[in-house]
Amino acid sequence: MKKILSLAVVGALAVASIGAAQAADIRGRIEKVDVENNVIHLTNGIELHYDDEVNEADLTPGSSIRARYESRRGLFEVSSLKITSKK
Repeated sequence: MKKILSLAVVGALAVASIGAAQAADIRGRIEKVDVENNVIHLTNGIELHYDDEVNEADLTPGSSIRARYESRRGLFEVSSLKITSKK
């Protein structure tokens, strides 16, 4: 009985973790910024979605960034962003 209960708990935790957002870091160069949709397009093809806390004046094409993002609903949502060099 204990073994079955343990397996059930492990299985439930595994299923719960599948839906959890996974954080990751990225470095890249800005290709363009879509301010209407709050999207940063990087030269490597990745699109980062940001919120109103990001200062759009700092987001200039050619600038290098370092960002932490989480994958949610199929989008890469920025949780922190730093400009590492400006163009």
